[in-house]
Order: sequence, then C-alpha cells, then structure tokens
Amino acid sequence: MHRPNSWARCRNGLLEKSVDKTPECEVCIVGTGAGGGLLAYELARAGVRVVSVEQGEMLPADQFKTVMPPGSSKDFGIGPGTVWPSDPHDSLFIHPLFADGATGSTARPAGGFQHFQVLAVNGLQNLWNGVSVRFSETDLAGWPLDYAALAPHYSEVERLITVCGTTENIPELPDGVYVPPKPLRPADQLIVQAVRQLNDPDSHAIPNRKAINTRGGMATSCISTGVCTSGCPVGSVYKFSARLLPEIQNLPNYELRTGAKVLRVLREAGDNQASGIEYLDTHTGQRHTLRSRIVVLAAGAVETPRILFNSADAAAPGGLGNGNDLLGRGLQDNPKVVLSTSLRKLWGKHRDYDIGYGDLLILMSRGKLPDGSTFPFIGHAIHGIPDVPHYLGSMKAFPAFVKERLARMMFHSYVTLGLFCAGEATPGNRVRLADSVDKYGVRQVQVDFSVPESAQASMDSMMAWGRKILRSASATLMHTTRDNSGTGIHYAGTTPLSGDPAKGVVDASLQSHEVANLYICDGGVIPTLPDKHLTLTIMALAHRLGGHLQEKIRV
Repeated sequence: MHRPNSWARCRNGLLEKSVDKTPECEVCIVGTGAGGGLLAYELARAGVRVVSVEQGEMLPADQFKTVMPPGSSKDFGIGPGTVWPSDPHDSLFIHPLFADGATGSTARPAGGFQHFQVLAVNGLQNLWNGVSVRFSETDLAGWPLDYAALAPHYSEVERLITVCGTTENIPELPDGVYVPPKPLRPADQLIVQAVRQLNDPDSHAIPNRKAINTRGGMATSCISTGVCTSGCPVGSVYKFSARLLPEIQNLPNYELRTGAKVLRVLREAGDNQASGIEYLDTHTGQRHTLRSRIVVLAAGAVETPRILFNSADAAAPGGLGNGNDLLGRGLQDNPKVVLSTSLRKLWGKHRDYDIGYGDLLILMSRGKLPDGSTFPFIGHAIHGIPDVPHYLGSMKAFPAFVKERLARMMFHSYVTLGLFCAGEATPGNRVRLADSVDKYGVRQVQVDFSVPESAQASMDSMMAWGRKILRSASATLMHTTRDNSGTGIHYAGTTPLSGDPAKGVVDASLQSHEVANLYICDGGVIPTLPDKHLTLTIMALAHRLGGHLQEKIRV
C-alpha cells in the first residue's frame, strides 16, 4: 500500500520531489493493543482500507514458550543468587518486555510515576492478566453515553475474545457472555467461605471473568501455567496477534506496519482535519508520511498525549486537540493493596487439582472511610505456585534442610489478594511535555503524580478488609504492600470524553472536539476511572467506534 512519490517542475525549471497527498488508506490506527487491535479487525473485516502502525515488532512465535508453571522445579526456585527476604509482589513489574527510559514515552525517573509500556504488537496485552469486567450504570454516571449504549458492544467483544465467567446477577458488576471458568481450588473455597461468613450483602467472591479460552481440545486452550502476566505460551489469553490478526492479515485492504514510531499527526495549514501521520522507521532512522482520511490514536493514555503534544503547529501551539488545555490532565490509575499469606489449613496438602490461571476469584465489597462514607472496591484472589516461598526469608535461624522441609509443607498454601478502588482525577496529576528525549531524539513526556489523602484512606480500608478475609481463611504471617504510583497499570483520563467541548478532548464518538477526522481509542478517553479493570470497556468503545467509522466512510 506504499505509494510512490511524484515529481513536479519548479519555477526555475529544476525537478523537485513533491508530496503525494492522495490518502493511502481510509483509516490509520496507531497502536495494536486493546482498542487498536479490535478496531482494526472490525474495519478490515468490513472492507475498509486500514493501516495499523506499531512502534515495536511482532514478537517471535516462541516468545513465551519457556513459561512453565512457576515453582515446579525441585529446588523451589531457591538458587545461589536468591536474595532474602524476597518480595513476591514485585514479580509483576519485572519483565524484559517493559520499555525502559530510553525507548518509552517517559524517562521513568527513580521515585516517579511508574509508566509501563510494551513496545510490540499487542502492546501491554502481551503481559495482560485477561480480567474482563463491565462497567455498571453507576460507573458510567456523568459520561455522555449510558450502559444501554455500551451493552451490545460488551457482548460482541466478549464473544470475540472468549471471556470465561458465571452469571451472578450483581447490579454493580453486570453479567456478560461467558464460557465456563476453571473449577475453584481448595484455596479459593477457603476465601469464598471467609467472604460468606461476613454476612455482608456488599461483599462477594465469585469466579473471575477473564479473556481466557478455557475450552479444551484447541490450539489456544488454557494449559494452566498458574499465571498470565508473564505471557501466555499458547495464546489462550486474548491478544490481537493470536486471535484476530490471523483473520485479516492477508486481506488486500489491511496492512500492519511495525517498527514505526509515530512522531506526530499531520494537518495542512489552516485546516481542522488531520491529513495523516509522520513516523520514524526505527531500523533505518528514516522518516515517512502516511496519508489517511481518518486517524485513530490508540497508543495509550500516556503515549497518545505524547504524540499530540509533539503535533503542535502554528494554530495549536499547545498540542493538537488541546485548545481547552485539557490534554494530559486528569491522569488516573487505580490505588491498590496487595496481601499475601500462607493458609494454615492447607499446610501439608498435596496438589491434586488444576492450578488453572492463578486468579480464579473476583472479590467485591465496600470500604468505609473515616467520615462514615463508603466506596466500592474490587479485586481478585490469586493462588499459584510461588517461584520462591517468601516465608523462608523470615526463617534465618533455621538450617537449610529445615527451610526446605517447611517450604514443602507450605508450598501449595500461598494466597494473594489484590484489591483496587477508583482512581481520582486530581488536578495536579497530569502528563506534560518533557525536556528529555528518547534514543531516537523524540521528545518525551513527563508525568506529575501525587497520591491524595482520600486514596490513602481508601487503601487503609481495603487493607483492613483483606486482613479480615485472610485471617478468617486461616492466614499466618501476612506480607502486605500498597501503592498508587502507576503499578495498577490502568492508566486513564488524559484525553477524556465529554459531550461538552470545554470539558473533554473527545466526544461520545471518540472524535476530537477540534480536529474533525481525528479519533482517540484508548484508556485516556475514560473520564472517571472506577474501581474496575478498564480493558473490556476500552474494547467495547473500540467496537462501537468501528460501527461509527464504517457509517462515516460510507457517506
């Protein structure tokens, strides 16, 4: 789909290269993650000429083939280099696929907001946990669209990506279209029993809803590694390249360009329409232009503002689509607490059950704040086989053979609760243009982020609830952490949707209020981040946008 450049004669009689402004495609989509991948599929299947642009490459087919059920080795992961005490909660954030400060949108300064990016086809969904829950009517309050507008798109996405779960009739967590989940294990049953013993109508422990193919006999059937966030070796956890890309990659109207770092959105002087994008070939260092009738940015709540800030021109010196100075403001992530323990009732038990995908339970409740008000929170209970039994770090007085004996006794008893509450659009929390540049010389963005006292109080309340549940389930020593510095990886709010152009960056159709053919389809458009994981909602918005763009292109 590359078009040759044309040549024109200048006034002085010399030949010079002129720009061919004929669109190469109808829709250019920047990003192949949750929103970008699904949108490309919907449009390409409908016959629309689409080019997907991705900064990274397609990961090798065997990228995750070495993922094994953790802790399955006979040495329990304990080696000469093992450091005690180990922090079992750090493992999610240590992975070679996460971009560093030289390649990512941010310089990632020590002690600052932790922005996680995966620069590859599928984006963060390469290391996605798969949790797929719907926002409720209450979660969508204040949005320019209600639950009824999103419900059919939720259903279609759940069918496309194969979500497992059960129907529960909980108003705060709308039901969807599910395949059966994996059966609960002894550790899960202890947590379910502990939640029921609260006799609290707001507290629930139900099978998790995850984009995982639990059906057997297929190439992508779940093989039960016990953890999804290290990458799925068989593509059981949904990602674009495993499920949807194979259906469109050979269509004549679809193209995927990798190794293409988008520098800016282009538009002609005096025009309020985008004409395409300029991108850098990360292999050659050459710059290229891609002309398109419509541009969709689906690069993430931090990367998309980076592109728009760098798209500033004479008519928009503060960044494209930023006439109201809202671009990058209102950054949110979910405050979270994490609690791990060994359940005494499982000591000495052998595993005779399918370990599954680790977090088989969703937990829900309402926390209470010092002023008497309450707030919802959600999370999951994780039971897996630990790489390193962190309890051994507290057993310095015991000789090595005793530590190993204790490890064997407790090995199948470890449980972790991860609990999340709603983000908060604090005025000072924002993404803004930075002075730093990445290794390609492209200007990065800086994240200003502080934790409000309200979030601290919410984390205190969630921690107290989690402790109560684990104690009831026969907890022993508890290892706890709390954080709101980006490790929720549910970034939202930087390009919010609003029916009022003065209060948002995009409208209900995800179209820029200022640039007629520019759309945004990632977490940045979510104006208020509830306690729930946002990925399924991004995908439902992408599905809805696909129908909108098809209608627009037909006109």
